[in-house]
This record gives sequence, structure tokens and C-alpha cells, in this order.
Amino acid sequence: MKVLRERLALGCLVCAALLGCNDGGGELTAKFASSFAPGPHQVSVLGVYQDGRMSLGSWDDLAPYLVPALHSDHCDVGYDALATSGGPLAEAIDRFAREDGPTDELLSRLAPAAEGDLVLVLTFAGKLPTKARDNGAAPAAAAPSGGGRRRGGRRGGGAPSAEAAADPNRLDISASLFSVPQRRSVALIQMRYSGASIADAMTKFTGKLKESVPDLKCVGWNWSVNIDPEGLRPKIEE
Repeated sequence: MKVLRERLALGCLVCAALLGCNDGGGELTAKFASSFAPGPHQVSVLGVYQDGRMSLGSWDDLAPYLVPALHSDHCDVGYDALATSGGPLAEAIDRFAREDGPTDELLSRLAPAAEGDLVLVLTFAGKLPTKARDNGAAPAAAAPSGGGRRRGGRRGGGAPSAEAAADPNRLDISASLFSVPQRRSVALIQMRYSGASIADAMTKFTGKLKESVPDLKCVGWNWSVNIDPEGLRPKIEE
């Protein structure tokens, strides 16, 4: 799958640094392209890719944990803004992500609208273990539902979804950073979490993100830039 190959290329071929640790149920890593400079960066958040599609509304659940690492009181999420207002570009992004994932090709097409020099996509797969109800007790905290308003099957997508499907009691979370000037992914922060608390998972993941890329500042999108929705057609591979 294309998005998997791109992440493998980032992790194996141009990796300049690898920071790893196992922190009480969370296995965390950070990988960077050799061309990635750690200095201050402005980042435009495209959205959350979950269960093989862009997930409308999931960022709202995760933002309280992530926004502090982006040094902003609020982040305008590109896909969510487009999907809420409707229109052909949101439909085209959704179609592309379902077919091929949030690949560098997709982000390259959207890059002219990004106000930052980086674009962030959060990938979220799997779920936490849930305990059986006992005398009306509530189950363990659940991960974001990923209930985007569109329906459809999934082709493509990244490795986290497949791995998490094999082990449903684990969360795989990653934040990929795409360089607008370089037109390619330059950083990947990942966590495999096997604990029982979404708050604990996100706190650990956000800590790793902030430690790995400490000078990120969230900025928005300028969707007045002309991006042709017809140009967002993934190349389906046999």
C-alpha cells in the first residue's frame, strides 16, 4: 500500500534520528528525515485518519491533549472545516483517503492551501480493552469513534489499521509531518499503547510529540486557493 511504503521510506531510508522508549504500556518512537531541521515550524493540521478514512470530528476529542503541544489555544483543522461546509473538495479528499490513504501525493496537492511549512496528519487505529459491565458499571474509556459522516468501503490505508485489527486491545497512534517546501513526509512520531485509558495514551503520545518536535505552532488553511477536486484521484494499484 502506498501510504505504508512512504512511511517505510521515511523510517528506513532517510531516517536521521530514532528515539524510542517503553513507558508503562506505551511504546514510543520518533523518526526524522535527514533533511528535517528541528528549528521552529508552523504546522497546518489536515485532520485525523482513522479506520481507513478521514474522520470528521475526531480531532475535537483529541484536541485537548494535542493543542498544547502545538503552542496554540485552538487549531483550525483543514478537512473538518471543508467537510462541515460541504463541497467537492471535501468529497475528493475523503475519496482519495479511502482509496489510497493520506499519502504524500494527496498532501502535495493540498499543500498550496497550507499556511504552515508543515502539514500534520494524525492516524488513529485500534481501541482500548473494555471491561464487561458489572452491576451497571461503565466500561473503560473508549477511543474516538471515528464516525465520519460519509459511508463507504476502504481500500488502501496505512499499516496501523491492519496491525490494530489483529490486536483489538491496542491503540496505534501516529503523527506524520509533511514538508510543504520539500513535498514529502519528514517526521513520524508513533506510539503503540496497550493500557486501558485514552487519557493516559494521549498524555504519553503528546509528551513524545512535544519532546521530539518542541517548536511547533499551529496555523490554519487558506481554502481560497484554487485546488481542483478532479485532480485528487488516487492511482489504484492492482
